[in-house]
Amino acid sequence: MTTAYEAPHDEIDGPYWTVTKVALGFVVLAIVAMWVWIYIWAPRENPDRLETQAFTESAQALCAPYEVALDALPITTTQTTILERADLVAEGTRLTAAMVEELKTAAETVDEESDRTLLDLWLADWDAYVRDRNAYETRLREAPADTDRRDLAFTLTERSSGGIYTRTIDGFAEVNEMAACSVPGDI
Repeated sequence: MTTAYEAPHDEIDGPYWTVTKVALGFVVLAIVAMWVWIYIWAPRENPDRLETQAFTESAQALCAPYEVALDALPITTTQTTILERADLVAEGTRLTAAMVEELKTAAETVDEESDRTLLDLWLADWDAYVRDRNAYETRLREAPADTDRRDLAFTLTERSSGGIYTRTIDGFAEVNEMAACSVPGDI
């Protein structure tokens, strides 16, 4: 007696659309929709870009001689004594502070309110940088001659919103094509 062969059947146990499949489908659709929006409708303008191009051109021209003078200074960490280092920091700070004051004067001519707001924030970051340079010079002048060089590192004040303000200074300068108005590299 032979029994008939029964082929396995392709019946699905349970419903085809499960909660997991529906959720994954929604996730995939949301990701696709997000990328479509980004490529088609998302704004392309950088929020830090100034509308007043006259300021960016004058600022670049204003900062260029300071950039040359600051680049001509030896890097402070190459000095053999702490006081020589402090003298170089003082000279670099004097140049940087003068540049910032000229930038503030140039910013006063900007009429666009949104540009003034951006410039005020940028210049406030510059003020913090100058304060940190002054504090560093004071620390160097007050340090005993035998202080370990690692203890004399230049430190930046952290922004209340987090992060390092020198990045925002440089980022703003780059976005607005004012490369000469970037943070100097003398320290």
